[in-house]
Amino acid sequence: MMIQATHRVLVIDDDGNLRQLLKLLFEHHGYEILLAPDGEIGMTLAEGGRPDVILLDVAMPYRSGIEVYLDLQNNPLTSNIPVLICSAALTKRETETWQGMPNVVEVVQKPFDINRLIARIGDICEERAAEIGV
Repeated sequence: MMIQATHRVLVIDDDGNLRQLLKLLFEHHGYEILLAPDGEIGMTLAEGGRPDVILLDVAMPYRSGIEVYLDLQNNPLTSNIPVLICSAALTKRETETWQGMPNVVEVVQKPFDINRLIARIGDICEERAAEIGV
């Protein structure tokens, strides 16, 4: 019998309450969760933690979501990780721009439907597992 590998989600968001909420919800659904309050810690966790998917906030202090995204794409250790962009204040044009970026699998507006988000993350993790043959 094969033991189901746990999918790992990295949340990079400066909102501490949201991070804790997502941690509880994802863990309840059997995910392993990595939490980063900013882009610097997020990059370290992305490199070392081998997440299956990254939930990235756009508006953060110190380093914006776009800077973190570009760092992820330019790093061979993290360039193939699917990214979900989260933001409360994206224009239609910004959303379309993000949707056209490599490895951006979805743009999610805050406040988001948490059940839909968990289902989408599950789909992405399954697709990724199938691609890499896990």
